[in-house]
Amino acid sequence: MTLHIPVQPIEALRPSSVIAEGLLNPRGVCLQADGSLLLAEAGSGSADQPLSSRISRLPPDPLRPGAYLPGEVLAQGFRSMNLQARMLRDEIMGLSDIACGDGRCLASQTDYVGGSRLLDLHYSTPEPVFHSRGNLNALCYHPTRRSWLAVKPDTNQLVEFSHGEQERVLAQLSVLDEGQEAVPVTLVYEPHTDAVLISLFSGELHGDPARKGIDFADYAGQVIRVHPASGQTDVVIRGLQLPTGLALCPQGNLLVLELCSHLQQPLLPNWNGEPLHGGFTRFTGRLLRCDLHNATVEVLARGLDTPSNLCVVQDAVVVSEGMGLTGRPLPTPDGSVAPLSGRLRRVQL
Repeated sequence: MTLHIPVQPIEALRPSSVIAEGLLNPRGVCLQADGSLLLAEAGSGSADQPLSSRISRLPPDPLRPGAYLPGEVLAQGFRSMNLQARMLRDEIMGLSDIACGDGRCLASQTDYVGGSRLLDLHYSTPEPVFHSRGNLNALCYHPTRRSWLAVKPDTNQLVEFSHGEQERVLAQLSVLDEGQEAVPVTLVYEPHTDAVLISLFSGELHGDPARKGIDFADYAGQVIRVHPASGQTDVVIRGLQLPTGLALCPQGNLLVLELCSHLQQPLLPNWNGEPLHGGFTRFTGRLLRCDLHNATVEVLARGLDTPSNLCVVQDAVVVSEGMGLTGRPLPTPDGSVAPLSGRLRRVQL
């Protein structure tokens, strides 16, 4: 059964708080056994900071439950690439995700210059254990296959990395309803099916040259289930607006992030730094809780700034926010201007 997102889902807004600020395009967050968080940052996107992508650890604050101490940088100097000139919107590539399994923690890194890699964080200087061409986005460990799965948004593929073997394509994702590419963003392992859930961020329509950078179909995003052994694909959720992060709650509900409400104000080649949304309408993202069994949807948080990744931490979820060129001026909902900055937000479940 496919769940269709209603036009006006039930609002069940939960308390939230910012637990880290001043980050450089925060992406994947991974909870550790000691309660700390491992964080991948894609970098600032600034031309004068080409190696600003990094990995940090945020220890829990022993005096304030649910809070964290300032992050400690574990590894830095990874390439950060700003794709604004090509995409005409805020998209920064670098380190993208962190996943743990089988006693290891790996980070995925997109690097179109030196080649994309999966890095083993066990070493003081993370060492590459797998190599790939193109964009390595989200990453997860598959316990039954004892392998690492990743999605590649530039080729629309689910791929697998296993010890001693070359990268293997498990599924080539089909185009969406209006012929646009099915761009995979995030994946999460689903224990009861032994499959993976993947969010599909609908590709551009390329139908109107005047709308280059923002020519997207509204509410065309999906969540699909892919069975790695067979490549079989099923649509789980339809009607999402630019879905990004996914996470499974302990109760079995699926958490889904929507990046923004709509697109506007692309960053054209002649952009000279004035406050613009930059493609994605800022501060309009949502966190949805989807009950796949009862076909119900609740909005747990709204007003998020381009949220990208999720991490469940006990009775809460951590959301990565703030995509784009760090420090550039953003129009805010109250009509003022604020510098673009990355943050982590904790939303109570």
